[in-house]
This record gives sequence, C-alpha cells and structure tokens, in this order.
Amino acid sequence: MGECHFHFQLPALIVFDLDDCLWTPEMHELSGMPSKPKPIEGPLDPKNPDSPLGTIGLAVPRGKRGGWGSYNDDDEEVVELYDGARLALRELISKPEYKDIQIGVASTSLEPSYSRACIAGIEISQDIYLKDVISYAQIGRSGQLNSRKVNHFKFIHEESGVPYEDMLYFDDCNWGDHVRDLRNEFGVVGVRTPNGLQLEEFHQGLQLFAEEKRKQSGT
Repeated sequence: MGECHFHFQLPALIVFDLDDCLWTPEMHELSGMPSKPKPIEGPLDPKNPDSPLGTIGLAVPRGKRGGWGSYNDDDEEVVELYDGARLALRELISKPEYKDIQIGVASTSLEPSYSRACIAGIEISQDIYLKDVISYAQIGRSGQLNSRKVNHFKFIHEESGVPYEDMLYFDDCNWGDHVRDLRNEFGVVGVRTPNGLQLEEFHQGLQLFAEEKRKQSGT
C-alpha cells in the first residue's frame, strides 16, 4: 500500500504500545540503560537513504545480564524503531490532515526508565524526538499500573479528556490480547501488530476507526 489520503473521520488520540510495536527489542531483554552517549545514527526516513541523518536508535553498554535477557558479552544491544513505526510517526507529524491528532503511549514495560530514555533519545525527524510528539505516556506495571492496560487507558483518558470512542490503539499483543481487552472494557478501536507496526497496519487502523464511526452514526 502506498501513501494514503483520508477523507473520513480521524481519531482524536492515537495510542501506541512500545515494546515490539514501536521498537525492538523489549526493554527487559537489555543489559542496561540505553544511553544517548551511545546513539545510532542513520537516515531518518527509512524510504530515503539520502534523507537527513539523525539518532535512529540507542545502544546499551555491552554486558551479560541474568534473568530474561539472552545477550552475551559480545552482543551489540541496539533499540531501534520498526521502519513502519517510524514512517507512521513521520506521517503523523508532517501531514496537515493529521495536525489535530494527539499521540500517546501505553506500555507494561518491565523497565520503564529504559523506555523513557528511548523516548527522550530517539529522533523521528530532524531535531524532533519521540518525547516531542508524545503528549501522554503511561509506562510500567507497578503501583496503579499492572499487566493489563485498563488503568493505563483510564489515566490517559483522564489526563487528555479524549473519549475512549475517539481513540485508536496499536499493540503487538504477543503477551496478551490488550486490543480485545480494551475493546471489551472501553470500546477502544485497536489493531494488532504482531511483527512490529507496519505502515499498512497504521493505515488499516485509520480505516477501521472510520468504519466504526460510520457504524455509530448510522451512515
């Protein structure tokens, strides 16, 4: 699917999962904090190798960790956005028709400080970082947040004032079907991205949201 031009109702807020949806690998697989002193530079537009260079990922100091991860001492640990996720985010911040859409993230990351480091350090467009485009972030699974995302969305809803029916959500759903859970709980329209967000899935999500709105209005 090429570039899409939409002439139907758009969501007021798009919420993304982080691990295995926007970026890879998952934070709990890393041996330490991704750091800006270890940036990975590359073309900011995955479709154009001649596009301006920027920080497309963050590296982690080498090291072996116990627990979940499988990295060895000699492995290079790099957090990068999926190409489709980067392209979708670049569309959201550049296309005039998307100017009123807000962006949020909802993640059950086991390492929320790592997630926030990536949000602060990964560039989307020249001098525009993830932190600059994300208006609402609920990250983690401790305190009032847990492995479900019901509370994540409650807090995003309360903070943003956006009705659930005006939200669109993307999640890999590899560790539980959050899309179905949030649909059942709040009626949020969602799209599963089991292989990381692809640009086609982003466009399909917008179409699915519009179809839901048409059903609600009876048109």
